[in-house]
Amino acid sequence: MGLHGTLLNFKFSSFPNLTTLNLGSNALFGIIPASLGNLSDLTTLYLSENQLSGSIPHGIGNLKPLVNLKLGINNLSSTIPAALVNLSDLTYTLYLRENQLSGSIPPEIRNLKSLVNLQLCYNNLSGTIPASLGNLSDLTILYLNGNQLFGSIPPEIGNLKSLESLALYNNTLSCSIPASLGNLSDLTTLYLYNNHISGSIPPEIENLKSLVGLTIDTNNLSGTIPASLGNLSDLTTLYLYENQLSGSILTKIGNLKSLVDLELDINNLTGSIPASLGNSSKLTFLLLFGNYLTGSIPPHIGNLTNLKSLHFFNNSFSGYLPQNLCCGRSLEQFSAAFNNFAGPIPEGLKNCSSLVRIWLERSQLADNISEAFGVYQKLDYMDSRENNLYGKLSRTWGECHNLTYLSLSNNNISGSIPPEFRE
Repeated sequence: MGLHGTLLNFKFSSFPNLTTLNLGSNALFGIIPASLGNLSDLTTLYLSENQLSGSIPHGIGNLKPLVNLKLGINNLSSTIPAALVNLSDLTYTLYLRENQLSGSIPPEIRNLKSLVNLQLCYNNLSGTIPASLGNLSDLTILYLNGNQLFGSIPPEIGNLKSLESLALYNNTLSCSIPASLGNLSDLTTLYLYNNHISGSIPPEIENLKSLVGLTIDTNNLSGTIPASLGNLSDLTTLYLYENQLSGSILTKIGNLKSLVDLELDINNLTGSIPASLGNSSKLTFLLLFGNYLTGSIPPHIGNLTNLKSLHFFNNSFSGYLPQNLCCGRSLEQFSAAFNNFAGPIPEGLKNCSSLVRIWLERSQLADNISEAFGVYQKLDYMDSRENNLYGKLSRTWGECHNLTYLSLSNNNISGSIPPEFRE
């Protein structure tokens, strides 16, 4: 639809029996008129995805039969009116996301006992998360992310046994993860990232057998990664990066056969990479950089044919890199910089035509540069400085037409620069 204009002159009184009003996804602007509250038979009101501004009129609280209310993705800038949370028949959706709503979440929200979908995300809401949310026993979706909420995650959230998706990320929550979240057995996504959450990852998280996405990165979590995470067999995304986690990578990580994206970077992890990780054949992103990991890279990592992004840099790895890296010909980004590797550049990288960026600097690799690399049509960044590379530059480097950065300094390369570099 392409309606534009305001609702101020709309004669709502001409439609006293109206039950559904859907004006979403248009170009309406201005305020929501208070006269809308006279549509006493209305059960569904959709005004989302417009350019409406001003406050949510208190008169909407008069729409007692209302089941669905969507005012999201506008420019509304009021508080959440108390009258709104008295709509006890609101049984499906309260969708106020992506506005400029301020103030706190009213504790009276507990009155919406039949609500299934509550989305208040991407506003300017402040204050704490009311414990009374734990009374909404039919809730399946709770999105409070992208606000300015602080304080703790109420343990009462663990009472929401029907909850399937919980998003509290991008707030300033400063608490531990309540063990009661382990009661949410239907939960498929748990997003708590970018807060100030501290303490350890509760072992009760192993009860979330339906979990597909767990993102608790960019917090202040400490302690070890609980071994029980290895029992979440449906997990496809696991983000624990940018915390203060210590200890080793759980040995049962290879049990996560559905895992696509594993990011454990920028922690204090030690020990070696478990060989079982090679069993996670669907892995597309594997980020382990910025830890204190040691030992060699298990050869089975080279069998992960779906890898697009593989990052080992800034650890203390040693030994040879697996020679069969990029055997799936899908690797786009690879980093092994700032480690203590020995031996040659993996043979698999030579024919890895999908490569876009390579970081190998200061990784102690030794190889003949004229034979170690192939032709990379997509490559735009290559840093192999401060290694033990020798030999002469091949003319084929001139075929890497997208290359914008090439650093080979502090090696043992000899000979002249091929004329293809000057074309």
